[in-house]
Amino acid sequence: MNTSRRHSYGVPSRCWCGKGVVIFYSRTDDNPYRRFYRCEIGAHRKKENHLFKWVDDALLDEIRRVEAEQGRIVEEIEDLKSSITQTIEEEVRKQKNSLELGCLGSILWLFGRLRSQE
Repeated sequence: MNTSRRHSYGVPSRCWCGKGVVIFYSRTDDNPYRRFYRCEIGAHRKKENHLFKWVDDALLDEIRRVEAEQGRIVEEIEDLKSSITQTIEEEVRKQKNSLELGCLGSILWLFGRLRSQE
């Protein structure tokens, strides 16, 4: 059987067969009152391989997914900070060069006026 039919990641919403998922609780001695997801059909057809997943395992999958997404977002924020810093530094350099050229031009203009008055 296809492995995607046997395993789901995170909190399941549907079985591979397309039916919805229901939460039950275990009545076994090994897992008393432990909650699990089960396909609506699989609850009645135990010999068929329909969806079954412990609720706590599904929630751990979701926590891991959120943590991974959070890590990706943190990296993206750091990249954006770096990019913004670089852009600001480039603009400051441009403005500084422009200001220096403006000042130099003014000095040369004044120097030229002073020489013409001599």
